[in-house]
Amino acid sequence: MEQFIGLLEELKRRGIEKSWLVGGVVRDFFLGREPSDVDVVCGEASAEGVVAKVGGTVVGKPPFRTVSAVVSGKSVEIALLTGGSIQKDLERRDFTVNAIAMDSEGGLIDPFGGARDVRERVLRLVPVPALPYEADSVRVLRLLRLACALGFAIDSDTEATTKNFISEHPHPLAAIPRERYGKEFLKGFASRPHDFLTMLEDYSLLPMVLPEVEAMRGVLQPPFFHPEGDVLTHTFRVMAEVQRTCRPKGEEALLALAALFHDTGKPRTARPHPKYGHTCFFGHEEAGEKVALEALSAWAVPAKTASGVAALVRLHMIPGGCFTERTCVKLLRKLGKELTETLFDLALCDARGSMGSGEGILAARKLFFQVRERLATSSKRWLDGHDVMEILGLSPGPQVGRILEELDVAVGKGKLHSKEEAAEWLKSGAAR
Repeated sequence: MEQFIGLLEELKRRGIEKSWLVGGVVRDFFLGREPSDVDVVCGEASAEGVVAKVGGTVVGKPPFRTVSAVVSGKSVEIALLTGGSIQKDLERRDFTVNAIAMDSEGGLIDPFGGARDVRERVLRLVPVPALPYEADSVRVLRLLRLACALGFAIDSDTEATTKNFISEHPHPLAAIPRERYGKEFLKGFASRPHDFLTMLEDYSLLPMVLPEVEAMRGVLQPPFFHPEGDVLTHTFRVMAEVQRTCRPKGEEALLALAALFHDTGKPRTARPHPKYGHTCFFGHEEAGEKVALEALSAWAVPAKTASGVAALVRLHMIPGGCFTERTCVKLLRKLGKELTETLFDLALCDARGSMGSGEGILAARKLFFQVRERLATSSKRWLDGHDVMEILGLSPGPQVGRILEELDVAVGKGKLHSKEEAAEWLKSGAAR
Protein backbone atom coordinates (compact mmCIF):
# COMPACT_ATOMS: atom_id res chain seq x y z
CA MET A 1 0.00 0.00 0.00
CA GLU A 2 3.01 2.30 0.24
CA GLN A 3 2.55 3.67 -3.28
CA PHE A 4 -1.11 4.49 -2.57
CA ILE A 5 -0.39 6.01 0.82
CA GLY A 6 2.15 8.10 -1.08
CA LEU A 7 -0.80 9.59 -2.97
CA LEU A 8 -2.12 10.99 0.31
CA GLU A 9 1.28 12.45 1.12
CA GLU A 10 1.38 14.09 -2.30
CA LEU A 11 -2.10 15.55 -1.76
CA LYS A 12 -0.89 17.03 1.52
CA ARG A 13 2.08 18.62 -0.26
CA ARG A 14 -0.41 20.20 -2.65
CA GLY A 15 -2.40 21.74 0.21
CA ILE A 16 -5.05 19.12 1.02
CA GLU A 17 -4.44 18.58 4.73
CA LYS A 18 -6.79 15.66 5.39
CA SER A 19 -7.42 12.75 3.02
CA TRP A 20 -8.04 9.00 3.23
CA LEU A 21 -7.99 6.04 0.89
CA VAL A 22 -11.47 4.52 0.91
CA GLY A 23 -13.54 1.71 -0.49
CA GLY A 24 -12.26 -0.46 -3.29
CA VAL A 25 -8.56 0.39 -3.03
CA VAL A 26 -8.49 -0.70 0.63
CA ARG A 27 -10.71 -3.71 -0.08
CA ASP A 28 -8.41 -4.83 -2.88
CA PHE A 29 -5.44 -4.48 -0.52
CA PHE A 30 -7.02 -7.10 1.75
CA LEU A 31 -7.78 -9.28 -1.27
CA GLY A 32 -4.15 -9.11 -2.33
CA ARG A 33 -4.79 -7.68 -5.77
CA GLU A 34 -3.98 -4.54 -7.71
CA PRO A 35 -6.75 -1.94 -7.28
CA SER A 36 -8.70 -1.15 -10.43
CA ASP A 37 -9.92 2.19 -9.02
CA VAL A 38 -8.32 4.57 -6.54
CA ASP A 39 -10.88 6.48 -4.45
CA VAL A 40 -9.92 9.17 -1.97
CA VAL A 41 -11.99 11.23 0.46
CA CYS A 42 -10.69 14.63 1.50
CA GLY A 43 -11.66 17.33 3.98
CA GLU A 44 -11.87 20.20 1.48
CA ALA A 45 -14.98 22.40 1.38
CA SER A 46 -15.69 22.21 -2.36
CA ALA A 47 -14.83 20.26 -5.49
CA GLU A 48 -13.62 23.48 -7.08
CA GLY A 49 -11.20 23.93 -4.17
CA VAL A 50 -9.78 20.47 -4.84
CA VAL A 51 -9.30 21.30 -8.53
CA ALA A 52 -7.55 24.54 -7.62
CA LYS A 53 -4.97 22.62 -5.56
CA VAL A 54 -4.67 19.34 -7.44
CA GLY A 55 -5.96 19.99 -10.95
CA GLY A 56 -8.30 17.62 -12.73
CA THR A 57 -11.98 18.06 -13.53
CA VAL A 58 -15.25 17.98 -11.61
CA VAL A 59 -17.38 14.98 -12.53
CA GLY A 60 -21.07 14.35 -11.87
CA LYS A 61 -23.88 16.38 -10.37
CA PRO A 62 -24.75 17.12 -6.72
CA PRO A 63 -24.76 15.17 -4.46
CA PHE A 64 -22.47 12.83 -6.44
CA ARG A 65 -19.76 15.28 -7.50
CA THR A 66 -16.15 14.09 -7.45
CA VAL A 67 -12.86 15.30 -8.87
CA SER A 68 -11.08 13.14 -11.41
CA ALA A 69 -7.37 13.86 -11.30
CA VAL A 70 -3.93 12.36 -11.86
CA VAL A 71 -1.76 12.25 -8.75
CA SER A 72 1.72 10.74 -8.70
CA GLY A 73 1.02 9.22 -12.10
CA LYS A 74 -2.20 7.47 -10.99
CA SER A 75 -5.80 8.26 -11.91
CA VAL A 76 -7.67 9.14 -8.72
CA GLU A 77 -11.31 9.95 -7.90
CA ILE A 78 -11.44 12.45 -5.05
CA ALA A 79 -14.71 12.93 -3.13
CA LEU A 80 -15.56 15.41 -0.41
CA LEU A 81 -15.90 14.26 3.18
CA THR A 82 -19.54 13.92 4.25
CA GLY A 83 -20.80 14.12 7.81
CA GLY A 84 -17.89 16.10 9.24
CA SER A 85 -15.57 13.17 10.03
CA ILE A 86 -14.21 10.06 8.35
CA GLN A 87 -16.23 7.90 10.75
CA LYS A 88 -19.48 9.65 9.77
CA ASP A 89 -18.49 9.41 6.12
CA LEU A 90 -18.07 5.64 6.40
CA GLU A 91 -21.48 5.37 8.10
CA ARG A 92 -23.05 6.76 4.93
CA ARG A 93 -21.52 4.12 2.69
CA ASP A 94 -23.29 1.07 1.31
CA PHE A 95 -21.56 -2.17 2.31
CA THR A 96 -19.10 -2.95 5.07
CA VAL A 97 -16.39 -4.00 2.57
CA ASN A 98 -16.57 -0.47 1.13
CA ALA A 99 -16.75 1.25 4.52
CA ILE A 100 -13.03 0.94 5.25
CA ALA A 101 -10.55 3.80 5.13
CA MET A 102 -6.79 4.19 5.53
CA ASP A 103 -4.97 7.35 6.53
CA SER A 104 -1.61 8.69 5.38
CA GLU A 105 0.22 6.75 8.12
CA GLY A 106 -1.33 3.43 7.16
CA GLY A 107 -3.81 3.48 10.02
CA LEU A 108 -7.04 1.57 9.39
CA ILE A 109 -10.48 3.00 10.12
CA ASP A 110 -12.91 0.06 10.05
CA PRO A 111 -15.96 0.71 12.26
CA PHE A 112 -18.14 -2.08 10.83
CA GLY A 113 -15.77 -5.03 10.44
CA GLY A 114 -15.33 -4.57 6.70
CA ALA A 115 -11.87 -6.15 6.69
CA ARG A 116 -13.33 -9.26 8.33
CA ASP A 117 -16.09 -9.42 5.72
CA VAL A 118 -13.52 -9.12 2.93
CA ARG A 119 -11.60 -12.06 4.38
CA GLU A 120 -14.84 -14.06 4.71
CA ARG A 121 -15.90 -12.93 1.20
CA VAL A 122 -19.35 -11.75 2.22
CA LEU A 123 -21.32 -8.61 1.34
CA ARG A 124 -23.22 -6.98 4.18
CA LEU A 125 -25.09 -3.66 4.45
CA VAL A 126 -23.56 -1.04 6.70
CA PRO A 127 -25.52 -1.45 9.97
CA VAL A 128 -26.72 2.09 10.63
CA PRO A 129 -30.28 3.26 11.39
CA ALA A 130 -30.77 4.82 7.96
CA LEU A 131 -31.02 2.20 5.20
CA PRO A 132 -28.18 2.85 2.70
CA TYR A 133 -30.61 2.31 -0.21
CA GLU A 134 -32.64 5.33 0.88
CA ALA A 135 -29.63 7.55 0.22
CA ASP A 136 -28.88 6.05 -3.21
CA SER A 137 -31.12 3.39 -4.71
CA VAL A 138 -28.53 2.41 -7.34
CA ARG A 139 -26.81 0.55 -4.51
CA VAL A 140 -29.22 -2.37 -4.97
CA LEU A 141 -27.58 -2.98 -8.34
CA ARG A 142 -24.12 -2.35 -6.93
CA LEU A 143 -24.70 -5.20 -4.47
CA LEU A 144 -25.21 -7.66 -7.32
CA ARG A 145 -22.35 -6.17 -9.32
CA LEU A 146 -19.93 -6.65 -6.44
CA ALA A 147 -21.19 -10.17 -5.78
CA CYS A 148 -20.47 -11.14 -9.39
CA ALA A 149 -17.23 -9.21 -9.88
CA LEU A 150 -15.70 -10.24 -6.54
CA GLY A 151 -17.27 -13.68 -6.23
CA PHE A 152 -18.63 -12.78 -2.78
CA ALA A 153 -21.71 -14.26 -1.12
CA ILE A 154 -24.54 -11.96 -0.02
CA ASP A 155 -25.39 -12.01 3.67
CA SER A 156 -28.89 -13.45 4.25
CA ASP A 157 -30.17 -10.38 6.12
CA THR A 158 -28.79 -8.12 3.38
CA GLU A 159 -30.50 -10.26 0.74
CA ALA A 160 -33.87 -10.08 2.52
CA THR A 161 -33.57 -6.32 3.12
CA THR A 162 -32.59 -5.68 -0.50
CA LYS A 163 -35.42 -7.74 -1.98
CA ASN A 164 -37.91 -6.06 0.33
CA PHE A 165 -36.66 -2.61 -0.69
CA ILE A 166 -36.98 -3.48 -4.38
CA SER A 167 -40.51 -4.80 -3.99
CA GLU A 168 -41.59 -1.64 -2.13
CA HIS A 169 -39.91 0.88 -4.48
CA PRO A 170 -40.46 -0.30 -8.09
CA HIS A 171 -41.38 3.13 -9.46
CA PRO A 172 -38.49 5.12 -7.92
CA LEU A 173 -36.09 2.40 -9.08
CA ALA A 174 -37.49 2.57 -12.61
CA ALA A 175 -37.07 6.37 -12.62
CA ILE A 176 -33.30 6.30 -11.93
CA PRO A 177 -31.34 7.70 -14.92
CA ARG A 178 -30.22 4.88 -17.21
CA GLU A 179 -26.65 6.20 -17.25
CA ARG A 180 -26.29 5.47 -13.51
CA TYR A 181 -27.60 1.95 -13.97
CA GLY A 182 -25.37 1.40 -16.97
CA LYS A 183 -22.16 2.13 -15.08
CA GLU A 184 -22.92 -0.52 -12.45
CA PHE A 185 -24.47 -2.98 -14.89
CA LEU A 186 -21.49 -3.10 -17.22
CA LYS A 187 -19.02 -3.80 -14.43
CA GLY A 188 -20.99 -6.79 -13.17
CA PHE A 189 -22.02 -8.01 -16.58
CA ALA A 190 -18.48 -8.11 -17.96
CA SER A 191 -17.33 -10.50 -15.24
CA ARG A 192 -20.05 -13.21 -15.28
CA PRO A 193 -22.83 -12.19 -17.69
CA HIS A 194 -25.18 -15.13 -17.18
CA ASP A 195 -24.82 -15.16 -13.40
CA PHE A 196 -25.34 -11.41 -13.24
CA LEU A 197 -28.46 -11.61 -15.40
CA THR A 198 -29.76 -14.46 -13.24
CA MET A 199 -29.25 -12.34 -10.12
CA LEU A 200 -31.17 -9.46 -11.67
CA GLU A 201 -34.03 -11.88 -12.33
CA ASP A 202 -33.87 -13.33 -8.83
CA TYR A 203 -33.99 -9.85 -7.27
CA SER A 204 -36.83 -8.71 -9.61
CA LEU A 205 -34.64 -5.96 -11.09
CA LEU A 206 -35.00 -6.80 -14.79
CA PRO A 207 -37.99 -4.47 -15.36
CA MET A 208 -36.13 -1.51 -13.87
CA VAL A 209 -32.61 -2.10 -15.17
CA LEU A 210 -33.32 -3.88 -18.47
CA PRO A 211 -36.86 -3.13 -19.67
CA GLU A 212 -35.76 -4.15 -23.17
CA VAL A 213 -34.93 -7.63 -21.89
CA GLU A 214 -38.00 -7.84 -19.65
CA ALA A 215 -40.11 -7.17 -22.77
CA MET A 216 -39.03 -10.58 -24.13
CA ARG A 217 -40.79 -12.41 -21.29
CA GLY A 218 -43.75 -14.42 -22.57
CA VAL A 219 -42.98 -13.75 -26.25
CA LEU A 220 -43.51 -17.28 -27.58
CA GLN A 221 -41.49 -18.79 -30.41
CA PRO A 222 -42.25 -21.74 -32.75
CA PRO A 223 -41.30 -24.90 -30.77
CA PHE A 224 -39.80 -26.45 -33.90
CA PHE A 225 -37.10 -23.76 -33.95
CA HIS A 226 -37.04 -22.93 -30.24
CA PRO A 227 -38.05 -25.87 -28.04
CA GLU A 228 -36.46 -24.12 -25.06
CA GLY A 229 -39.35 -21.66 -24.66
CA ASP A 230 -40.00 -17.94 -24.96
CA VAL A 231 -37.51 -15.32 -26.09
CA LEU A 232 -36.39 -14.49 -22.55
CA THR A 233 -35.68 -18.15 -21.74
CA HIS A 234 -33.71 -18.41 -24.97
CA THR A 235 -31.68 -15.31 -24.09
CA PHE A 236 -30.76 -16.74 -20.69
CA ARG A 237 -29.56 -19.93 -22.38
CA VAL A 238 -27.48 -17.93 -24.86
CA MET A 239 -25.94 -15.96 -22.00
CA ALA A 240 -24.97 -19.24 -20.31
CA GLU A 241 -23.17 -20.26 -23.50
CA VAL A 242 -21.40 -16.91 -23.64
CA GLN A 243 -20.18 -17.24 -20.07
CA ARG A 244 -19.01 -20.77 -20.75
CA THR A 245 -16.75 -19.59 -23.61
CA CYS A 246 -14.53 -17.70 -21.10
CA ARG A 247 -13.31 -15.16 -23.62
CA PRO A 248 -10.87 -12.43 -22.51
CA LYS A 249 -12.70 -9.76 -20.55
CA GLY A 250 -12.83 -7.01 -23.19
CA GLU A 251 -14.03 -9.32 -25.94
CA GLU A 252 -16.41 -11.06 -23.59
CA ALA A 253 -18.14 -7.78 -22.77
CA LEU A 254 -18.72 -7.08 -26.46
CA LEU A 255 -19.91 -10.62 -27.12
CA ALA A 256 -22.07 -10.65 -23.98
CA LEU A 257 -23.73 -7.34 -24.81
CA ALA A 258 -24.49 -8.50 -28.34
CA ALA A 259 -25.94 -11.74 -26.96
CA LEU A 260 -28.04 -9.78 -24.49
CA PHE A 261 -29.59 -7.61 -27.20
CA HIS A 262 -29.59 -10.00 -30.16
CA ASP A 263 -33.31 -10.84 -29.91
CA THR A 264 -34.64 -7.66 -28.27
CA GLY A 265 -36.25 -6.79 -31.60
CA LYS A 266 -38.56 -9.83 -31.45
CA PRO A 267 -41.25 -8.29 -29.21
CA ARG A 268 -41.54 -5.42 -31.71
CA THR A 269 -41.73 -7.64 -34.80
CA ALA A 270 -43.77 -10.66 -33.64
CA ARG A 271 -46.63 -11.49 -36.03
CA PRO A 272 -48.25 -14.55 -37.65
CA HIS A 273 -46.30 -16.00 -40.57
CA PRO A 274 -48.22 -15.11 -43.76
CA LYS A 275 -47.88 -18.65 -45.11
CA TYR A 276 -47.48 -21.05 -42.18
CA GLY A 277 -49.36 -19.24 -39.42
CA HIS A 278 -46.81 -19.66 -36.63
CA THR A 279 -45.25 -16.60 -35.01
CA CYS A 280 -42.43 -15.08 -37.04
CA PHE A 281 -40.04 -12.20 -36.37
CA PHE A 282 -39.11 -10.81 -39.79
CA GLY A 283 -36.80 -7.83 -39.39
CA HIS A 284 -36.02 -8.48 -35.74
CA GLU A 285 -32.30 -8.03 -36.41
CA GLU A 286 -32.73 -4.41 -37.54
CA ALA A 287 -35.24 -3.72 -34.75
CA GLY A 288 -32.82 -5.20 -32.21
CA GLU A 289 -30.03 -3.02 -33.55
CA LYS A 290 -32.14 0.07 -32.78
CA VAL A 291 -32.96 -1.22 -29.29
CA ALA A 292 -29.28 -1.86 -28.57
CA LEU A 293 -28.21 1.57 -29.77
CA GLU A 294 -30.93 3.29 -27.71
CA ALA A 295 -30.03 1.38 -24.55
CA LEU A 296 -26.26 1.71 -24.91
CA SER A 297 -26.60 5.42 -25.66
CA ALA A 298 -28.69 5.85 -22.50
CA TRP A 299 -25.96 4.01 -20.56
CA ALA A 300 -23.31 6.36 -22.00
CA VAL A 301 -21.40 3.43 -23.46
CA PRO A 302 -18.51 4.54 -25.73
CA ALA A 303 -19.59 4.95 -29.33
CA LYS A 304 -17.10 2.36 -30.63
CA THR A 305 -18.48 -0.33 -28.30
CA ALA A 306 -22.09 0.61 -29.07
CA SER A 307 -21.55 0.49 -32.84
CA GLY A 308 -19.78 -2.89 -32.55
CA VAL A 309 -22.63 -4.38 -30.52
CA ALA A 310 -25.22 -2.94 -32.90
CA ALA A 311 -23.44 -4.42 -35.93
CA LEU A 312 -23.30 -7.86 -34.28
CA VAL A 313 -27.01 -7.71 -33.45
CA ARG A 314 -27.92 -6.68 -36.99
CA LEU A 315 -25.86 -9.44 -38.61
CA HIS A 316 -26.23 -12.28 -36.08
CA MET A 317 -28.36 -14.40 -38.42
CA ILE A 318 -25.84 -14.30 -41.30
CA PRO A 319 -23.57 -17.22 -40.23
CA GLY A 320 -26.58 -19.52 -39.99
CA GLY A 321 -27.84 -18.75 -43.47
CA CYS A 322 -26.52 -19.59 -46.93
CA PHE A 323 -22.85 -18.98 -46.26
CA THR A 324 -20.38 -18.60 -49.13
CA GLU A 325 -16.97 -17.14 -49.85
CA ARG A 326 -18.73 -13.96 -50.94
CA THR A 327 -20.42 -13.76 -47.54
CA CYS A 328 -17.00 -14.02 -45.88
CA VAL A 329 -15.60 -11.19 -47.97
CA LYS A 330 -18.59 -8.94 -47.26
CA LEU A 331 -18.36 -9.59 -43.51
CA LEU A 332 -14.64 -8.88 -43.44
CA ARG A 333 -15.23 -5.63 -45.31
CA LYS A 334 -18.03 -4.58 -42.94
CA LEU A 335 -16.66 -5.76 -39.61
CA GLY A 336 -12.98 -6.54 -39.91
CA LYS A 337 -11.30 -9.71 -38.68
CA GLU A 338 -11.84 -9.53 -34.91
CA LEU A 339 -15.48 -8.44 -34.99
CA THR A 340 -16.31 -11.10 -37.58
CA GLU A 341 -14.81 -13.75 -35.29
CA THR A 342 -17.01 -12.43 -32.48
CA LEU A 343 -20.01 -12.66 -34.81
CA PHE A 344 -19.35 -16.39 -35.23
CA ASP A 345 -19.09 -16.78 -31.46
CA LEU A 346 -22.44 -15.03 -31.09
CA ALA A 347 -24.08 -17.18 -33.77
CA LEU A 348 -22.73 -20.36 -32.17
CA CYS A 349 -24.01 -19.37 -28.71
CA ASP A 350 -27.35 -18.46 -30.30
CA ALA A 351 -27.64 -21.86 -32.00
CA ARG A 352 -26.73 -23.77 -28.86
CA GLY A 353 -29.12 -21.60 -26.86
CA SER A 354 -31.85 -23.01 -29.11
CA MET A 355 -30.82 -26.52 -28.05
CA GLY A 356 -29.00 -27.03 -31.35
CA SER A 357 -25.52 -28.38 -32.01
CA GLY A 358 -24.31 -25.40 -34.01
CA GLU A 359 -22.84 -27.67 -36.70
CA GLY A 360 -23.89 -25.28 -39.47
CA ILE A 361 -22.21 -22.37 -37.70
CA LEU A 362 -19.03 -24.38 -37.21
CA ALA A 363 -18.97 -25.25 -40.92
CA ALA A 364 -19.44 -21.59 -41.83
CA ARG A 365 -16.68 -20.57 -39.44
CA LYS A 366 -14.33 -23.15 -40.99
CA LEU A 367 -15.00 -21.65 -44.42
CA PHE A 368 -14.45 -18.18 -43.03
CA PHE A 369 -11.01 -19.12 -41.66
CA GLN A 370 -10.07 -20.65 -45.02
CA VAL A 371 -11.10 -17.52 -46.91
CA ARG A 372 -9.39 -15.25 -44.40
CA GLU A 373 -6.18 -17.24 -44.70
CA ARG A 374 -6.23 -16.98 -48.48
CA LEU A 375 -6.88 -13.26 -48.32
CA ALA A 376 -4.04 -12.88 -45.83
CA THR A 377 -1.61 -14.01 -48.52
CA SER A 378 -2.60 -10.90 -50.43
CA SER A 379 -3.14 -8.71 -47.37
CA LYS A 380 -1.58 -5.74 -49.11
CA ARG A 381 -3.73 -6.66 -52.11
CA TRP A 382 -1.90 -7.64 -55.24
CA LEU A 383 -3.94 -5.07 -57.15
CA ASP A 384 -5.45 -1.88 -55.75
CA GLY A 385 -7.99 0.52 -57.20
CA HIS A 386 -5.41 2.35 -59.32
CA ASP A 387 -4.29 -0.95 -60.86
CA VAL A 388 -7.89 -1.87 -61.68
CA MET A 389 -8.54 1.47 -63.36
CA GLU A 390 -5.29 1.23 -65.36
CA ILE A 391 -5.82 -2.39 -66.49
CA LEU A 392 -9.50 -1.94 -67.41
CA GLY A 393 -9.40 1.71 -68.49
CA LEU A 394 -11.95 2.80 -65.89
CA SER A 395 -12.58 6.12 -64.20
CA PRO A 396 -12.94 6.39 -60.40
CA GLY A 397 -16.35 5.29 -59.18
CA PRO A 398 -18.41 2.57 -57.44
CA GLN A 399 -17.62 0.07 -60.18
CA VAL A 400 -13.99 -0.05 -59.06
CA GLY A 401 -15.04 -1.01 -55.55
CA ARG A 402 -17.31 -3.74 -56.87
CA ILE A 403 -14.50 -5.17 -59.00
CA LEU A 404 -12.13 -5.18 -56.01
CA GLU A 405 -14.76 -7.13 -54.06
CA GLU A 406 -15.00 -9.66 -56.90
CA LEU A 407 -11.22 -9.92 -56.83
CA ASP A 408 -11.31 -10.70 -53.09
CA VAL A 409 -14.01 -13.33 -53.68
CA ALA A 410 -11.89 -15.00 -56.35
CA VAL A 411 -8.89 -15.03 -54.01
CA GLY A 412 -11.08 -16.36 -51.21
CA LYS A 413 -12.24 -19.22 -53.42
CA GLY A 414 -8.63 -20.14 -54.12
CA LYS A 415 -8.80 -19.26 -57.82
CA LEU A 416 -5.91 -16.79 -57.79
CA HIS A 417 -2.45 -17.23 -56.31
CA SER A 418 -0.32 -14.31 -57.54
CA LYS A 419 -0.42 -10.74 -58.75
CA GLU A 420 0.09 -11.92 -62.32
CA GLU A 421 -2.85 -14.31 -62.13
CA ALA A 422 -5.00 -11.53 -60.67
CA ALA A 423 -4.09 -9.18 -63.53
CA GLU A 424 -4.88 -11.82 -66.16
CA TRP A 425 -8.14 -12.59 -64.38
CA LEU A 426 -9.13 -8.94 -64.62
CA LYS A 427 -8.18 -8.70 -68.29
CA SER A 428 -10.32 -11.75 -69.04
CA GLY A 429 -13.40 -9.80 -67.96
CA ALA A 430 -14.27 -12.28 -65.19
CA ALA A 431 -14.94 -9.44 -62.73
CA ARG A 432 -17.35 -7.57 -65.00
